[in-house]
Amino acid sequence: MIYTCSMIYTCSAIRMRGWTMAQYLVLDIGGTFIKYAVMDDEGHFIEQGKVPAVTTSEEGTLAALSDVRDVVADHDYEGVAISMPGRIDTAAGIAHTGGAFQWVKDYPAAEKYGAVFGKPCTIANDGKCAASAENWIGALADVNSGAVLVLGTGIGGGIVINNEVWMGATGGAGELSAFLTEHQGAKNGLGWGNIGIMWASHISAASITHKFGAIKGIEHADGIMLFDAYEAGDEVARDVLKTFGEEAAAGICSLQSVLDLERYAIGGGISARPETTQIIKDAVDALFDPYVDFLPFGKPEIVTCKFGNEANLIGALAFHLQQRK
Repeated sequence: MIYTCSMIYTCSAIRMRGWTMAQYLVLDIGGTFIKYAVMDDEGHFIEQGKVPAVTTSEEGTLAALSDVRDVVADHDYEGVAISMPGRIDTAAGIAHTGGAFQWVKDYPAAEKYGAVFGKPCTIANDGKCAASAENWIGALADVNSGAVLVLGTGIGGGIVINNEVWMGATGGAGELSAFLTEHQGAKNGLGWGNIGIMWASHISAASITHKFGAIKGIEHADGIMLFDAYEAGDEVARDVLKTFGEEAAAGICSLQSVLDLERYAIGGGISARPETTQIIKDAVDALFDPYVDFLPFGKPEIVTCKFGNEANLIGALAFHLQQRK
């Protein structure tokens, strides 16, 4: 089944206005859906939709990509830009891992996926795509260094150094879910069974809503419940979010001691509530301000990401344009 959204700019409108802009097919490959968009080289959406993802095999994934190819066949796009999970070597086009796509292992994804479309293809990690979007035309566009923290099941995003998304030696820079918060606990290993020592278990949306639900006896608590309770003055919600802010500020302080970034942009579904960024900002102020004259690194600015669910698509296009220069 293919789900197609209405066009933002129709092709006829582009021609009527005399626009001559290159088009690109951009994909965000997730565990449930493959989102797609035809976009221009300034990041505007022309058409977008989604098809169900198939995570179990290469054949299933290539078939799903073929469905996308068929539905956008009327568009004359110059290349394909892909956001996907896993540890990705964007320069080489290799997916070393694939998240929910467990069959992916040192897979030449750019070559294989590009062959489906018959176009040049680039791939990039989904978290780094979110950072790339904010760095290109979003909340980090006017600074040289920063980080994007996408608070969801874990902590997605990435780090921007000298106006470029930092990939790291093995393509794993910015994987902040695994940022250690308890060094003593690391003696028991880094397996996900020991997740309590990682930052994601303290400030991800999943972790704080689970904590709120566990205390309140709510089996399937979500962010809406948590923030509505917070707004209504519920003491449990306020305590959970106070601790959330403090844990976020502590991690940001640790990152600052290494990276000394200008700005952190907060994203993820819960960032739609302005309280999320404000709680983190207040906690950062409380932690830094008494010592700002003595710290060997600066206090960063805390802002909200500009882009939500479309960040991965926008960032994938930014990577593609950079690599095809």
